[in-house]
Amino acid sequence: MPLISLSSFIEKSNDLKKVDDKFPSPERPSTVDSYSFPSNADNLSDTQIDSWLAFFGAWRGYMNYEISKFEGELYILSEGYDLILSTKIAGLEAESSKRLLKDSLKGQAILEDDQLQRVKIRIIDMTGQLKILRGRLSLYDSQFETLSRLITRRGQERMKMSI
Repeated sequence: MPLISLSSFIEKSNDLKKVDDKFPSPERPSTVDSYSFPSNADNLSDTQIDSWLAFFGAWRGYMNYEISKFEGELYILSEGYDLILSTKIAGLEAESSKRLLKDSLKGQAILEDDQLQRVKIRIIDMTGQLKILRGRLSLYDSQFETLSRLITRRGQERMKMSI
């Protein structure tokens, strides 16, 4: 049996939960399925702005937490996949009497190993989910920043009026 195997990397990615468990984790914020961000935030009261800031702040924190979990697991699985694939390709090159293209060797290595195929599919799936999470985080960031700029502007206007 080889010293390195995909199952050891899968096990290591599962062990990340032990690291995560050492720290307090945020709960998923309110169970709102959707929301309607005002098209003109200028019309919001200070209290409404505070509520929106708390809403987006909670979701930003939660998204960062979820992204970090995905990135940790994805890193271990991707590195493990690349390492195992490279060793399989090296073995195929050593066995072959003729020079083969890297893409052909890669395809053959993946074709011959069901676990390599499953891990690659998991990596693809996780990468897609990570893109969605990052897009959602970007949305929350931009809406939070819009409100933050509004607060700054209102504060400057209030300062001018008090002078």
